[in-house]
Amino acid sequence: MSTQRMALIPQLPDLDKVRQMRKRLDLSQRELATMAGVSQSLIAKIERGSIDPSYSNVRKILMAFEEVLRRRKVEGMKMGGQLSVGDLATRGVIFVTPDQTLGECVERMMKGRFTQLPVMHGDRVVGGVTDDSIRNYTIEETRNGRKSYDEVMQTRVEEIMSEPFPILSEDTPIQLASVHLQRDEAVLVSRKGQIVGILTSADFLNLGLNQ
Repeated sequence: MSTQRMALIPQLPDLDKVRQMRKRLDLSQRELATMAGVSQSLIAKIERGSIDPSYSNVRKILMAFEEVLRRRKVEGMKMGGQLSVGDLATRGVIFVTPDQTLGECVERMMKGRFTQLPVMHGDRVVGGVTDDSIRNYTIEETRNGRKSYDEVMQTRVEEIMSEPFPILSEDTPIQLASVHLQRDEAVLVSRKGQIVGILTSADFLNLGLNQ
């Protein structure tokens, strides 16, 4: 399997962080399992490193962590004040352009372990692309015989990109960003009209681990 082909497999987070995050949030394995909708035995096996969980189950666990963090951190509890989008955003934005190929996009995602990238034309955000959209497009096109895998990788980003990710000013309360992140892969952060950063669900997890 080629490097590019492997890049279409979702990049899972470091599973060693599951136990660390659970302990930091003072959750039992049973509590986490209930919130995530998985079995307690699955949580135990992940923490022991004795199982390679599916992407969907890992995502359920991460979403459960995010919900706890939203309740405890986003609302200002234990933080001593209200957080803004700029407080959590990753500064600088890696992006692709509409005329780049999916192969180039996949390579950039794989290198940075990103699951989404904004699409920019000059200083203007014109769309967004995710690993899910690339994977779904690849499966659909190759399954129906319309394109080979190599042809899919030569497809231009503009052919599959979605609407741009929401753009919020860096002083926007984090509560609003959390609402967007329940339905969008990322939020772009602006200062005086210029894109200066990006906020994803992973930034909420990093907040919890760094407290």
